[in-house]
Amino acid sequence: MKLLWITHRRFSEMSATTQKGIAAALNKRGWEIEFMSPDGQHRVERSTILGRGHQTFNRSIAEKLRSIELDEYCTAIVEWTGIQGASSELARVQLPWVIMDRSPPITSGIIGWMQRKQYNKAWAIARNQSAGRTVKSAYMEASQRWQKPSAIVPAGVDIAAFECATMNSDPLVVCHGSLDRSRELDRLTKMGVNLLLFGEGNDSHRLSNMTRVEGPGDVASRLAGTDVGVLHLPKRDVWRHASPLKVAEYAAAGLPVVASEVSGLECYRDAEWLKLIPLGDDEACRIALHTLCELPINERRRLGALARQEAERSMTWENCTEAFHEMLLEVKR
Repeated sequence: MKLLWITHRRFSEMSATTQKGIAAALNKRGWEIEFMSPDGQHRVERSTILGRGHQTFNRSIAEKLRSIELDEYCTAIVEWTGIQGASSELARVQLPWVIMDRSPPITSGIIGWMQRKQYNKAWAIARNQSAGRTVKSAYMEASQRWQKPSAIVPAGVDIAAFECATMNSDPLVVCHGSLDRSRELDRLTKMGVNLLLFGEGNDSHRLSNMTRVEGPGDVASRLAGTDVGVLHLPKRDVWRHASPLKVAEYAAAGLPVVASEVSGLECYRDAEWLKLIPLGDDEACRIALHTLCELPINERRRLGALARQEAERSMTWENCTEAFHEMLLEVKR
């Protein structure tokens, strides 16, 4: 079973962790996957000039699809960013495809307005032409009008890559991933805790003047030297769509977690290792972090062990992709 996956992600970047995890799990189920991306088997261009990425990416997709043999594939995954360029060519060869949506636009201003316009157009095309959809949370599933096959793929983790953190006498709070201004991570620097941020983004330089900031690197080894994971998101409705990959990684590393209350975490609401707080609530975040940091080291280890057990039980990519695998079997030609 051969599958074509069209994505704007570069696999050399941390942001492609989800694509790598889902692909590895599907490979184990018998899917042979080829990527059409800026650095995949079928390379397409995407401009880095602000405001031009979507246009150049979709034009390049259309050209590339006309140049390769599509009869060898039984289905395609098209992330919403590439639908305008892919839909006509896939229809021409009658290759069924599913829309994948894991990152609705979060940017504000004129760029955000343009992205939301492109996003809505992609979904309009998908409702008419796609064979199915996959989204990352129940909140996203309910937010779109849809009458075709559907599958939720929550954020997962490669358990084998992580070891439980040993914990420090001076607790270290960690937040990793995107360091873009849209995340408003400067608010974490005011919590009065020993804080580490690592990743990359357009706010990294400013944040480095406020707290300890490190560039991207091996996530598992970095988390092994920390004590508490935090995911503090702004109070904007778009963040409720989240199925946070970071929380799954914190859990796999055996860390107790403070996280904003989003759709993808509802099933863990009663978990002892996880403290859910309202979106954008700085005071609730500060109190929760201090409560965990003030616990004896053995108690933090106990909570971390519970987190690791939950990750092993429900957060592996194999577990998270089961429904998606079944849907792909349903829609393939």
